[in-house]
Amino acid sequence: MDFCGRMTATPIFLTLLLATAGANAADKVSLELKWFSQFQFAGYYTALEKGYYADEGLDVQIHERDPKKFPIDLVLGGKADFGISDASLILHRMHGRPVVVLAAIFQHSPLVLLTRAEDVLLGPHELKGKKVMRQKGIDDASIAAMFDHEGMVTKDVIDVPHSFDDMALLKGQTDAQSAYITNQPFLYEQAGFPIHIINPTNYGIDFYGDMLFTSERIMRNKPNLALRFRRASIKGWKYALDNPEEVIGWLLEKYGSKKSLDHLRFEAVETARMIQPNLVEIGHLNSGRFQRIANIYRTQNMVPQNSDSEGVDYRDYLQADGRMSQWILWIGGAAAAFGILTLILLTLNRRLGTLVEERSRDLKAARDSLQSYVDIVDKHIITSSTDTQGRITYASEAFAKISKYGKGELMGRAHNIVRHTDMPKEIYRDMWKTISAGKGWHGEIKNRAKDGSAYWVDVNIEPDFLADGSISGYTAIRYDITDKKHIEELSVTDRLTGLYNRLKLDETFTQEMERSTRYDHPLSVVLLDIDHFKSVNDTFGHQTGDAVLVKITELLTENIRIIDVAGRWGGEEFLIICPETTLEHAVDLANKIRIVIGDHVFPVVGKKTASFGVASLASGESEGNLIARADEALYRAKKGDRNRVEAAS
Repeated sequence: MDFCGRMTATPIFLTLLLATAGANAADKVSLELKWFSQFQFAGYYTALEKGYYADEGLDVQIHERDPKKFPIDLVLGGKADFGISDASLILHRMHGRPVVVLAAIFQHSPLVLLTRAEDVLLGPHELKGKKVMRQKGIDDASIAAMFDHEGMVTKDVIDVPHSFDDMALLKGQTDAQSAYITNQPFLYEQAGFPIHIINPTNYGIDFYGDMLFTSERIMRNKPNLALRFRRASIKGWKYALDNPEEVIGWLLEKYGSKKSLDHLRFEAVETARMIQPNLVEIGHLNSGRFQRIANIYRTQNMVPQNSDSEGVDYRDYLQADGRMSQWILWIGGAAAAFGILTLILLTLNRRLGTLVEERSRDLKAARDSLQSYVDIVDKHIITSSTDTQGRITYASEAFAKISKYGKGELMGRAHNIVRHTDMPKEIYRDMWKTISAGKGWHGEIKNRAKDGSAYWVDVNIEPDFLADGSISGYTAIRYDITDKKHIEELSVTDRLTGLYNRLKLDETFTQEMERSTRYDHPLSVVLLDIDHFKSVNDTFGHQTGDAVLVKITELLTENIRIIDVAGRWGGEEFLIICPETTLEHAVDLANKIRIVIGDHVFPVVGKKTASFGVASLASGESEGNLIARADEALYRAKKGDRNRVEAAS
């Protein structure tokens, strides 16, 4: 055969060889799932059911997760050919483990942390000292990166091995549980158990989710096997997302999924959101994104600084460019092969067009993803910006929602539009002094909504700087801690009256004693007891007695000064702590309250009276002794005619 004949025959021979490759006996391979049968793995089950694997000459066994084994170890150990894992694959590669990613099925990680709503654990920092249940180093890449991004170290949390119990929070096994947003939240919602979701994406960690992977050994020795498996799996995912009800039927009837029909339907919808098939080709890999994830690992010292992720992308092993270059040089030696050269140039042009198309698709996906996060921030993060005078220049939808103002109402208004009168002015003075100096400020603030209701926020305020270093304004990010404050309030207040309870009174009393002693200022206390209160409960019942206590609470709070502290001392006894008050003035206050109570007509009961004991702090006196003297004075008042005020000697 002459040279030109060989040139023509070689491509034809290669074509025939490739065309007949699938005619051989089916290759037996196995896939290790990272969990149990559910819609999270619908594409692989679909490829099996619809014969896509068989069409590629593959005999596939799909294995559910064995909690005692890990897909990465099984694949690298040669006990499985393919596996499913998350962005920790990049971490393992950077530590020298020869894993190779074939496809990124989930473009965004569904991995989150769940906490009990009643615990008010709203973010990573509030998990310090708490139990966190996760698959550490195996399937927790985005969670580990979030902790590190927030400046937390391993010892900050108490790591608990994952029990693989979907309801671990409800059963009290842990304070925080790693979970998929596509899965466990549904179960807690169905159980009526309120939870809070801590999502790493809200802290700047946007990793790939489920990725199909194999070993470098297979990729080097059997690249065609890996490509066939990848191709069939992606085809299965396309069908599964278009026909979720059919796939759910298989999962329930044939593959023993333990989830309910409604749960699988919920998972199907959430899974589609993670895959984003309308924005990105299923399985699409972005080498730039691999590098960004690798950079996060390096920046956060999770890998050696000189490590890289080279070799983690299956395309690194195809060497198409090298073969194509050699092919061009070989053919270029034959002057008569212009037709073939033209064909190759057309192929190169088509490939270039494909690369441009992929880059455009990446840019569109990035733009859409960015817009998605902007929308998420606007809806869920309570943030605002002001100019240097404190006038609002931007307010998120979440800020408008919690403040109950419209966005239009907030723009241009002074930020003190939401200031609550309960907040001391000193706090705001300190805030402005700090941020005006170009420093960040952090604190807890009680605000007032448009309808007059109060809400609490944990706020971080940072100055915005121009290129010349001058301050152009301020940006504040807040977390709603109203529930947390409510819980704190419940722990220090009396449930019936809303006044401070005995525990909080003791704490406040100690603080005022120390202040009085340090600055040599007067301090007095007033103990009062409702006269003959037992007869109210015995005659009219405890509900009526409670109503009397609540009304007396109102009379007390209306007639004491803002610096005075009133609380329920026990039963029908109340204590009033009076800073900056002499014995004489404390007696005057007690008489004022005595008259107000005696003049009031209580429903059902009629008129009631109260007796008072008053004492003022003596030099060097202890807390216990001061209270004992006030109690002795109260005893004298009750032993006499009652409805009177007695001062301690």
